[in-house]
Amino acid sequence: MRYHYRWALTAATAGAFLTMTAGTSFAATAPDFTQDGFPTVVQTVTVTPTQAATITYGDMTITIPAGTFSDTVQFSLLEGPVAQIAANQPAGMETFADFAFKVVDPTTNTLVTTFNKPVMFSLTNPSVNADTQYYDISPTGQYSLNPIPATISGDTLTHAIKAAVVGWAIADPTVPDFTQHGFPTVLATTNVTPGQATSVSADGITVNIPGDAFTTPVTFELLQGPVGSFSAMAPSGQAPVTDFAFKVVDPQTGALVGKFNAPVVAEITNSQINANSKYWDITPTGSYAANPIAPTISGDTLSHPIAAAAVGWVITSPAVVQATSPVTGLPLAPIVGGGAALTLVGLYFMTRKGVTH
Repeated sequence: MRYHYRWALTAATAGAFLTMTAGTSFAATAPDFTQDGFPTVVQTVTVTPTQAATITYGDMTITIPAGTFSDTVQFSLLEGPVAQIAANQPAGMETFADFAFKVVDPTTNTLVTTFNKPVMFSLTNPSVNADTQYYDISPTGQYSLNPIPATISGDTLTHAIKAAVVGWAIADPTVPDFTQHGFPTVLATTNVTPGQATSVSADGITVNIPGDAFTTPVTFELLQGPVGSFSAMAPSGQAPVTDFAFKVVDPQTGALVGKFNAPVVAEITNSQINANSKYWDITPTGSYAANPIAPTISGDTLSHPIAAAAVGWVITSPAVVQATSPVTGLPLAPIVGGGAALTLVGLYFMTRKGVTH
């Protein structure tokens, strides 16, 4: 019995040792982001359990509600060199801001990685727009999209944060997301496998995608906007006939793909297309620019090679301008028709007058 008792005591001691080791190991692996890519401490505040606090640095604000921590902590806002953080950014993205936290319990000098309540991060910056992405940054510098999208209103991005186990980066796509820039409707979608030619088609628009267009699998979306919305900025004498754009996404990274290894070919068939139709690039702001390569037009079908998704496209045909009266400004044909009708009425009354008298 004595032997078994001592074994049980030893097992309990070993269990306690393992628990302590696990706790120590966890504390040791809690990331100190001053050592993991965010070396600059831009501001530190002391946060007590019962008081709210705010950190403001440039265009960033961190709002810490009362009750976020059970003990008093030193809360530091960190920043890393953007160029260094951006070394691992996803293809097609451009990082313009980054930050991390270091929260320390001064009594035990241990890192605090989880919060009782979320703190609120806010960034107001001219670069923030509907396409802006909010990334988690691991201690090794790897990017991953935060599973909860940031809230974006105008040029302000906000996000709730309840732990300090990653850093963060904010980035804009170098490729515009045209669902946010005039082409909101996804007409058709196809998954493209490298080495396999395919096509996507809808509403008289067919996009032929060669097998060597992409080196990794992508999701290829054919987009369209309300054609009338492109009238206001259309060149003089031109009327929009149809429009389209692309959104190409790498499903592994979520990044937009802007350039193709081989051009796709768009073929558009529309009864309003003719030999005088024109093919225009449309910027994210809706401005027209003549594409430097003239389209091929055969009957009512226009075709054009496309090697990038940096702009959208509008096809126009010469506008038909109806003649108007210089006096009234009204369409001339109805006036002429009305005049003929009045003449007939006058003849009728003249005839009636002759008969009566």
